[in-house]
Parts: sequence; structure tokens; C-alpha cells
Amino acid sequence: MSTLNYTQYGLAPLLDLGLDEAAEPLVFTVTLGVKDGQIVLDYAQKSSGKDYIAITCNSFVEIVLEGDQLYFSKEFDAITTKETLSSYYGSVSYGAYDPKLDRYKTVRFAARYNEGGKVGTIHRFNINVDLLQPGTDGEPRWIGLTIDPDIKNPPPVD
Repeated sequence: MSTLNYTQYGLAPLLDLGLDEAAEPLVFTVTLGVKDGQIVLDYAQKSSGKDYIAITCNSFVEIVLEGDQLYFSKEFDAITTKETLSSYYGSVSYGAYDPKLDRYKTVRFAARYNEGGKVGTIHRFNINVDLLQPGTDGEPRWIGLTIDPDIKNPPPVD
């Protein structure tokens, strides 16, 4: 039995970076699927294919859940961090609402570039989701999961 306490920190409620709300966000997709008969979870930044989010300037980040069974958690914040990083990330907004299931498929937040930071600095964050399972009575059953990718701010030099 572990005696370690696991704490999740929320993002800053408001983080004004002076970004244009219409600015194109960095898109990070999370997909649950089947590959070679096994359930797989795949996540990547759309523009780079990397399995982390690379912050190269002040920007918006959009997390998109793909597939019929993944939705953002109803119980926890969609995005949390493992340390207090509210000076870097905040202003979370939810989108792609499914009224039938009362859950969201996208979330967007602002990210401050770590100017002067060590190249390859890793900010660990969590994506808190609910996995939809059919119940024996036909009602949806939800299983909470935490997905654990990284934000690299600034990213490593390729």
C-alpha cells in the first residue's frame, strides 16, 4: 500500500496573455481505439506528431478527445498539473458538449511560453477523462481515468 499523496493542481482561472481569441490553437488529440486486437490510447500534437505539447510561443492549446467512449471528467477539472503551474497555464474553456451524456469532448486553455527557460523543460499535466461503458441495464456507466502526457515549454531542439 502506497503512502504517497497524489495532488492535482488546477490551472489559473484567468490567464490573460493578450492572445486573439480567434488565433489558431495548438491541437493535441487523444484517441482510444483498437489496434491488432488490443485497446490502445494514442495522443499527439497534430502539427508535429510528438506525444507531448510543444509550447514555442504564447498560445492556446486545444485538447480533442476522439472516439465514442472518451469524454472529459465530470468530477474533476479536465486539465490539471502535478505542480503549481498557474503562472503558465490557465483560462480553461470547454467545448463540443454532448447534451445526451452531459459531457464535453474538447477543452482549450492559454499557455505562456517559458521564455528564458531551460530547453526541454517538462511540465507534467493530466487529462482527466471518463470512459463510457454500456451498463447491463442500458444506462451509461462511467470509469474515471487520468492520462499523463507532458508539456515541454520550451521544447527540445530537434
